[in-house]
Amino acid sequence: MAVYRFKIYFEDDETIIREVDIKSTQTFENFHTTIQGSIGFDGAHPTSFFVSSEGWRKGKEIILLHKHSKGLKGTWMHETKIATYVEDPRQKFVYEFDPEGGNWILLIELMKIIPEASVTYPRINKSVGIAPPQYKVTSADEILPVEEEEDETAVIVDDSEDRYIHPEAVEHFGAGDDDGPIPHMVVKEVAVEMADEEAIEEETGDGEAFDEEDESAEQHEEEFE
Repeated sequence: MAVYRFKIYFEDDETIIREVDIKSTQTFENFHTTIQGSIGFDGAHPTSFFVSSEGWRKGKEIILLHKHSKGLKGTWMHETKIATYVEDPRQKFVYEFDPEGGNWILLIELMKIIPEASVTYPRINKSVGIAPPQYKVTSADEILPVEEEEDETAVIVDDSEDRYIHPEAVEHFGAGDDDGPIPHMVVKEVAVEMADEEAIEEETGDGEAFDEEDESAEQHEEEFE
């Protein structure tokens, strides 16, 4: 039975190479699983092989049956043997993985056909270079700081227009010390209390004067009588 030896490398980095030996009777799904394992990917995304021309022009698509493939019609990897689309001694395939995400593209070339040996196939015959990480790792520097939300229960009092300071309040509190000026709202409250006390004293004083006038009038009436 014939065994195909394929050379596989990343489209954007030809120094990362894998060589895979696979039986002609094995399927494209077997090939897919071996490729994923050789580069350390998880195989959890849509994948396709494309039969390619000499100039890497994509032709017939062979699709992995995946949860994202529901409703699609096509040629499925698990049903298709490798030999079905090996029509040239230098046959080429384009392998496309996760087109909606990382969009990884690997190029595959048939190197030669070798006799079957007493080993398990598919197998990795050669591995050169470290494959890039499948998912981008975000560093701490790239993480934006989370803005703290303002406390909606906080009440801000604007006393910018209330600048009057009662003289006695200034005398009582002083003009401010090293700890900072007197809060206007505190001075305002003291000033209001002092103003109320003055108003009460004035009312009390007026009442006493009124009582003195009444007593004087009564005495005058008694003398007249």
